[in-house]
Amino acid sequence: MHWMKPIRGRMTRNFDRPEWGPLIELAPEYVDGFMWMFEVELENGVSLHAYKHWETRRYLHLDESGRAFVYIWNENLAADDDGKYEQVDPQWLLSLVLDSERSATFVRRDVLSEHNRIRWARAANRHRVPRRSIRFVMARCRLRFTEPPPEDAPAGASPRSVFLGNDERGKALEVMAVNHGDEAMLVIHAMELRDRYRLDYEEAKRWQE
Repeated sequence: MHWMKPIRGRMTRNFDRPEWGPLIELAPEYVDGFMWMFEVELENGVSLHAYKHWETRRYLHLDESGRAFVYIWNENLAADDDGKYEQVDPQWLLSLVLDSERSATFVRRDVLSEHNRIRWARAANRHRVPRRSIRFVMARCRLRFTEPPPEDAPAGASPRSVFLGNDERGKALEVMAVNHGDEAMLVIHAMELRDRYRLDYEEAKRWQE
């Protein structure tokens, strides 16, 4: 699937010149489901166009010749540092981006105002995250999305809302909650952000700052 070593690239500031050609060539039937976001210049001079899917919030990075790339997240990079991109099979990446099993949405800053009450499951305290920190993340999260219940969940289990954000001390956390009665949410999980969510979180921070 991977055809070349990862290569460094830097986001340009050409936000006002969207280019739809590469996406039209790859997936003309899905163009309406994407936003053109920005351009990346690789160190070899190749330009990538980044398209984000409206529903899944995942990215396609395509060059003018139709090659596809994925961004390699590195926790040690500052926001303005050059990242690395790796070439992948375009059809494989397209199928991944279109997978709506886990769809993310942007979140307003007043998430808690949507719910009259917050309730707490016993499992919410398993990782010893203070409730004030959980509330802080839910109210100011960078990203919120819905995940289906795990495969071993009881029949009829509700989908879970996932909140990703920094607590009041600047530590990145993940919080999960489910709907619980009239405008209430039951917090079922809270812990330090895991690698499985980190790429989504870093992308959300990158475009909200």
